Amino acid sequence: MPQYLKIAEEIYQNVKEKKGFTDEPVEDLNNLMIELRREIKGTKLKLLYNYIDFAELLIKPLQESKIKLDLSLIPKSKNSQEFVLWLAGFIEQITTGGQEELSPIRAKTTLPAYAYEKTYPSPKKSVNNGEEIIEYFKKKES
Repeated sequence: MPQYLKIAEEIYQNVKEKKGFTDEPVEDLNNLMIELRREIKGTKLKLLYNYIDFAELLIKPLQESKIKLDLSLIPKSKNSQEFVLWLAGFIEQITTGGQEELSPIRAKTTLPAYAYEKTYPSPKKSVNNGEEIIEYFKKKES
């Protein structure tokens, strides 16, 4: 998500400086897409959709539209932080090739015996019937 936030901040600043926000959702979304195309050019990110009809997405219910994007909760552009967070999530939904997920850790992974010995000494070697612990507290008292 951090890479999407960085891109979203850049896009927000570019649109704000170049064209400004008009509070017309379709026009603002089209301007955001123009800047998004410029921003991801030459990166691993690729758009999932060549063309998105934002007017259709805003009018039709989500079940009837071809592209499944929920645009009902677009925040006002005046709230920059909230808008950038929404834009980062939007970019994540319509692009591919971003940060890859880490593979889950397998449950049956076994460590070699020597790794355990080096990292964690066996209890028999370190405790010595509690003598080390008693010596530690005696040093603290003096």
